[in-house]
Amino acid sequence: MHLIIYLSYLISGLHWANAAINGSNVNNYSTQINCKKNYIKVELNLNDSISNADIYLENLKDYPVKDCQAIKEGNRRSFQFNLKDFHQCGLTKSKNLWTGLTTYSHRIVLDYLNNTQEFVYLNCTYKSLPKKHHIIKRDLLPEGFVEDEDFELTDTLVQQAPEPEVLMQIKQNNEIVTGNLTIVSGTPLLMEIKLNEESAKIYGLKANFLEVGNTLELNETILFNGCTVDPYLFDNFNLTENEYLLAKFRAFKFPDSSYVQFRANVQICLNKCQPTQCSNGQTAYGRRRRRELRRQAYEISLNTLLQVKDRTDNDDNKAIHEELQKHLKDLRVKNLFLKH
Repeated sequence: MHLIIYLSYLISGLHWANAAINGSNVNNYSTQINCKKNYIKVELNLNDSISNADIYLENLKDYPVKDCQAIKEGNRRSFQFNLKDFHQCGLTKSKNLWTGLTTYSHRIVLDYLNNTQEFVYLNCTYKSLPKKHHIIKRDLLPEGFVEDEDFELTDTLVQQAPEPEVLMQIKQNNEIVTGNLTIVSGTPLLMEIKLNEESAKIYGLKANFLEVGNTLELNETILFNGCTVDPYLFDNFNLTENEYLLAKFRAFKFPDSSYVQFRANVQICLNKCQPTQCSNGQTAYGRRRRRELRRQAYEISLNTLLQVKDRTDNDDNKAIHEELQKHLKDLRVKNLFLKH
């Protein structure tokens, strides 16, 4: 059985959200969320009957990063997310370009001993403060440059259309790959980015940037202004008949970590986003064109995790491994030019 609890906060301060919904475990815990400017803290206060439940962030059950694991204090389980590095633990960031509201969201999984699960969906919404105006020449800033923003919490939300829900997932042979599964390097995979059914009737998608990292300090751009940096590792995103983005790629990993994190910057447009022509002649659904600015409705930053292992037990696997490492080295060199 799967049960989902939605916790949404738009105002400052500390709030209690009792689980007033149908389900076998709804009276067994209470949830407390604290939305602050620089961090979000979530606490689950458990009754003794479920104190042995396994509690973790969705897709990060065995993730070794300590900051992404539940802190245990008696019957209390807590998570604290640093908003300056919101990608680290898989938070999704959604900015409404009409209202200036920015929302951070995630899901917490509660695994019970009776083989049932509950999902606690949380989000905190912030309002951007007005910019101070200075006379600064900005001609040298790259297209797509995003300034740091100051936030204030707000208790109002004007919705002219439903807020889009975006899903990013990896598939192998049409089966979803989660961060709990280990994939062999070189395995052909698909990355899928799509809107939920209601949102897809109103909005379109395009991917502007995609970074890959080792969850430590190494991050390389593999999709720049909507076009692939290395088509051997990762192909361009194409729009399918079902109106979602799909890209082929090969499983790979960096030498010092078995986890690879993909961080995407996705534009949500009214109706459809216009594709761009990449230098290799392919049409890709990426890159923001200046004449399309009024069509843009949301900017979404989301990520997914892949666990990869190398296999060099025969000549074929050794050749694949060496080719992947060659392209990863080339990717790093190409990124030096992109960043300067």
